Amino acid sequence: MIELTLAFTDAALVAPVASAISIASDPAAGATFFDTIMEWARVDSTWQLVLVIFGIFAQALFFGRWLVQWIATERRGESHMPILFWWMSLAGASMLFVYFFLRREPVGMLGQSVGWAVYTRNLYLIRKKRRQTHDET
Repeated sequence: MIELTLAFTDAALVAPVASAISIASDPAAGATFFDTIMEWARVDSTWQLVLVIFGIFAQALFFGRWLVQWIATERRGESHMPILFWWMSLAGASMLFVYFFLRREPVGMLGQSVGWAVYTRNLYLIRKKRRQTHDET
């Protein structure tokens, strides 16, 4: 077992931090790579590990929207929110909501659900403007 020694004075802080970053890596102790990943992710079953991987993917999608916005802004030379930003926001927030729901984390559920109104409203306004522009031509 590899353990990290931390120099904190508060024992209540040391225990959770040390256990969170302690990784079993001694093959002689019978720990497999899968066991190491399970311990690192702090999960007890394959289902929980799949859920964590789903959550990581959802967070990557949600974060990726900012890369899309940044690239679009740089290409235009001015601040711009492309429609893909809003779709990625809605999809990422929905996936994160599912993740938090399955993990029974109400704070995360609340945080992700609030954005839905903003994302759907912006998608509606974009669609409305496109229809108006299309009708005018």
